[in-house]
Amino acid sequence: MMTEKFRKLPSSILHNEDPYEMFDSLTSGVGFGYDSKSGDFKVVRVVQFPDEEGAYNLLPLRVEIWELRKERWREIESPNFRYLMITGGCEMHHEGKSYWWSRNTKGNIIRTFDMSEEIFGKIPVPNNLVEEDVMLNPNISMRMLNGSIVVFHGSNAGNEKTFSVWEMEKDVFSWSKLMTIGPFFGVEKPLLFVSSDELLMEADEGQVISYHVKTHVTKVLPIKGRPRVFANTYFDFSYGPPPPPLPM
Repeated sequence: MMTEKFRKLPSSILHNEDPYEMFDSLTSGVGFGYDSKSGDFKVVRVVQFPDEEGAYNLLPLRVEIWELRKERWREIESPNFRYLMITGGCEMHHEGKSYWWSRNTKGNIIRTFDMSEEIFGKIPVPNNLVEEDVMLNPNISMRMLNGSIVVFHGSNAGNEKTFSVWEMEKDVFSWSKLMTIGPFFGVEKPLLFVSSDELLMEADEGQVISYHVKTHVTKVLPIKGRPRVFANTYFDFSYGPPPPPLPM
């Protein structure tokens, strides 16, 4: 159920203990979810503070949680890792857990946070994505399909984009390649699976497109977001009939 209500959260309780520190704190990750034990909604915020040289990955992370009923922040114990990297599309929140694409000394991993237990965990990524640099290739995103985590890995060939979809077996840290979709021209990123056969995607111009993974038919939906700054003035698809114009 959607309430369509907004709630402005109070200011953070996490501050740099050095009043003369010239570097600001850095929000590494934010998660939102439902705590099934307490029956309350929570927001988790992971914060990094710089050392005296301005480095952000040397000091322990600090974590605060905001609870809807109590309407206040409280700090919890710091995790046993010191780096949490979040990039656009590489975070997800599902059934009381937050998932963030991150790194450790061995490569990429997925960090998790359980809203009920208030503990962090980690999940390995598909083997072929362990060393993938998400700064150079931001076409990686996480979504859910039939209760399982799926990872989209996009690759560009000229103006066309193709996505490999990897699925993790439920409760087992084992990945398998589910499908490859595309190539598409003018598609920015996948949004979510509506069903096993239907995927919503976002075009460069902000349009939302429905894509049927079996018939390869695309359809423009009467939903439009904010276009990219350098978006093309048109888009095209390799499969299916041309999409109808958006209703005025």
